[in-house]
Amino acid sequence: MSDALSARGQVGEERPDGPARLLQSEWLWAWVLVAGTAIWLVTAVATGLTDLDHLIPNVVLLGSFLVPVSLVLFALARTGDGYLKVEHVIVGFLGGGLLGTVFAGVTETYFLPNAAGTFVAVGLFEETAKAAVLVLIATRVPVKRGRDGMILGATVGAGFAAFESAGYALSTFLDHRADHPVLNIVSTEAQRAVVSPFGHLTWTSLAGGAIFAAWRRGGFGPIAPVAWTFAGVVALHAAWDSTYGWAITIARGLAGDGWAGGWPATDEWIGRPTGAELTTFNVAYGVLIGANALVGTVWVINRWRHYRAQGARGPLAQDAAVREAHSLD
Repeated sequence: MSDALSARGQVGEERPDGPARLLQSEWLWAWVLVAGTAIWLVTAVATGLTDLDHLIPNVVLLGSFLVPVSLVLFALARTGDGYLKVEHVIVGFLGGGLLGTVFAGVTETYFLPNAAGTFVAVGLFEETAKAAVLVLIATRVPVKRGRDGMILGATVGAGFAAFESAGYALSTFLDHRADHPVLNIVSTEAQRAVVSPFGHLTWTSLAGGAIFAAWRRGGFGPIAPVAWTFAGVVALHAAWDSTYGWAITIARGLAGDGWAGGWPATDEWIGRPTGAELTTFNVAYGVLIGANALVGTVWVINRWRHYRAQGARGPLAQDAAVREAHSLD
């Protein structure tokens, strides 16, 4: 027992392929978030005052990546000893951002339904893209633990969220080129930053945990928990994306023209809402997004505690699995 604990405590020196803590500082994420926010705001003000287009990328990239990167650092500081390496985290972030968004964009362009099932299809395509990146990286992780899967999933989701936000910010700049573009970029990125912890990071974290928990050397299973988790993640994603439309329906029903069947014509409604409709819309949207975020957060906490309890019951068995993996390589 003492030998095993000693080996686990000196990973970097005696067993470089064993469990190790990737990040020692528990508060690096907070420093990055606070300092990054200050730099982002200063950069935005300077860009707005000078009206220099070549400063726009600084505002876009810093605002898009700040919160996702801070959340990844927050997660890494709380993992304890694990089997993820720095290269897994870096490739996961970049892979989720680059490959994930490109794959999702292509599939949504050519296979997305025109009406019914649109939001479910978007959720399915995007979650499949991120899961594919996660599984590809997971093949290089010697021992799969649920908590490591959640961390890797959150990293892949953070990369996807960062690059997706950058795309939305760029679109905002192009749409408002002659109408206070910096102000609109800051508004877009701030709104997305506030809700980003409860979106892609949460969904892919849940999927990653389920995949790693079911992945054993020599086989994969049981399949049912993974399938149900993935279905739940897609449902959360679809519900999140449809929130805007449902908020419009509720606002119209309670404070506007009354309840009507069919999906609301968002573009037509936005230019004509009354004060009461806007208030009802904002309240409905906030409640629906908050409920979705609450479900995802409770689910993540539950799974994290479950996988942590599993790790506490079997750390030596996991070490033995690592030795078996090395002996078969």
